[in-house]
This record gives sequence, structure tokens and C-alpha cells, in this order.
Amino acid sequence: MKTTPFLEYIVYDIFGEGEPITFRAMMGAHILYYEGKAFAILENDEMYFKGSKELASWYLEKGSKQFVYTKEGKDAHLYYFLVPAEIYEDRNSREEWLDVALSVAKIPDRRH
Repeated sequence: MKTTPFLEYIVYDIFGEGEPITFRAMMGAHILYYEGKAFAILENDEMYFKGSKELASWYLEKGSKQFVYTKEGKDAHLYYFLVPAEIYEDRNSREEWLDVALSVAKIPDRRH
């Protein structure tokens, strides 16, 4: 699987080999999974953690912004929120953000 320097930095340097994190490429981005639960999107050297309608204010109050992409010429929003770069190296803050993301992460339904 093709990786990027940013993906390798996040998976191996920030989270480390002891964490149960896997990833897969999807539409030009990478999805990160924690014990099979999708919890983050990596795109354009930015990391977005899973959120929800209820958690949006928590993320936004911390200076985050919602993930936006273009679909059929219009902006589409997902409940994923930008993780500020300063959170990457701050273990306590990173763990808090990860706990919030994992609180709403689910194992993907593969029954298509």
C-alpha cells in the first residue's frame, strides 16, 4: 500500500508501534482505524478526528474546523474535525482528543 511521509509520521512517530492503528487509502486520503474503528482522516498533511453533531462545539471551541470536501460542485461536510498540529506532540492533549474521537467511532459495516 502506498504511504506518504505524513501518514508514516502520524502512524509510527506520533502514535507509535504499540497502538492498534491500521490504515487504508480512500479517495486520495487515508482513513485511520483504532482496533478496527474509523477515527481519523489524513488528507493534505492534515489530520481530522471523528466527531458528531453533539461533539462539534467541543472541537470548534478548541480551534478546530470541520472537514469539507467538494461533491458535485458543492461543499460537503463530514463530522471530522481538524486536529491542530500542536496536539500531535502533546501526549495528554492527543489522548484527550483520541478519546473523544473514539467515543463516536464505529467499526464500519461491510455488508454491502
